Amino acid sequence: MNWKTVILLMGGLLFGGLIGVLIFWGGNPPINTQRERQVPQTGQPFPDFSIESLDGEKLTFSEFIGKPIIINFWATWCDPCKAEMPLFEAIYRQNSGLVVLGVNYNEPVNVIRRFVEEQEITFPILLDVEGKIAQKFQVFGFPTTYFVDRDGILRGVRGGTIG
Repeated sequence: MNWKTVILLMGGLLFGGLIGVLIFWGGNPPINTQRERQVPQTGQPFPDFSIESLDGEKLTFSEFIGKPIIINFWATWCDPCKAEMPLFEAIYRQNSGLVVLGVNYNEPVNVIRRFVEEQEITFPILLDVEGKIAQKFQVFGFPTTYFVDRDGILRGVRGGTIG
C-alpha cells in the first residue's frame, strides 16, 4: 500500500466514525430527557393526558384549565388515601371554582364504584386502568397529590396524606 491509499483509508474511517457518532448520539434525545418531559415539574405546565372517568366519559386534563385543579392519585387498598377522601370531597363541595380529580390506580371498576358510593364521593373519579398515567408521571407512592393553577402550571406536589 502506498501512502495515498493509507491516507484515503484513514480519512474514510474518520469520516465514517463521525457519521456513526452523530447518528448514535444525535438522532434521539436521551431516555432521561424524554422522561423529564413527562414528569410534572413545579413551575412548568402540567402535561396533558386523556383518561376515562368512572362514569364512562373520556376526559382530557386540558379541558379543566381555567380553574385551579387538584389531582389526587389514590387506591381503595391505601388506608391514607381512604382517610383523606372526605377532605377532598369537602373541598370539592365548598369550592365550585375548583376542580378535584381523583385518579384511581389500577383497580376493578366494581371495587372503585362501591367505595365511591359508600363514601358519597361526588368529584370526578378517573380510571388509570393499567397504571400508565401514574407510571408516566412517576407516581411511586399513594396518595400523591398535584396542585395546578388556573393556567395549567404545576404549583406543588405532595406525596402522602394532606392535613
